[in-house]
Amino acid sequence: MQQIKWCEEYSVGIPEMDAQHRRMIELLGGLVKFTDSGGVVDPLTVLAEVNRYAEQHLQQEELLLRVRGYPGYTEHKAEHDAYRKKVAALQARAAKRDFGIAITAFLVEWWRSHILTSDQQYARFFDSQPVDPVTVGDRQPDDAEV
Repeated sequence: MQQIKWCEEYSVGIPEMDAQHRRMIELLGGLVKFTDSGGVVDPLTVLAEVNRYAEQHLQQEELLLRVRGYPGYTEHKAEHDAYRKKVAALQARAAKRDFGIAITAFLVEWWRSHILTSDQQYARFFDSQPVDPVTVGDRQPDDAEV
C-alpha cells in the first residue's frame, strides 16, 4: 500500500490545523506500516487511536469553520459526516479478512483527498478575509456545537 507523508502541499496556512493534519498523516503512516507488515496487534486497537484523533480534529475544524464564518461550512461538515458513516460501516466488517487493508486504503485516500481539496478551499477563503487570526485550541466544542 502506498505510504502517506506530510508535504507542504497539504498546508492550509493555519498552524494549528497544519499540526493536526501532520499528526493525522503520521497516524495513517503507522497504520499503513502496520497493515503492510501483517501486524500481530488487533487492527481495531490501532484504528481506535486513529479514530479518536480524527474525531477530535474534525470537531476542531468544524468549530474553526463556524467561528470564521466559512460559507462552505455545511458542505464541508457533510463530507466529515459521510467520512464518519463510512468508517463506521468499515468497522462493521472487522471480522472479515480484508478489513485492515480496506479501512487503511479508505482512510489514507480520504484524508489525502480531503486535505488537498476541501481543506484548501477554506484556506483560500480565510486568506481572502481581512480578520485577525482565530485559534480554536482554547475552545472545545460543546454538545450543542457538534
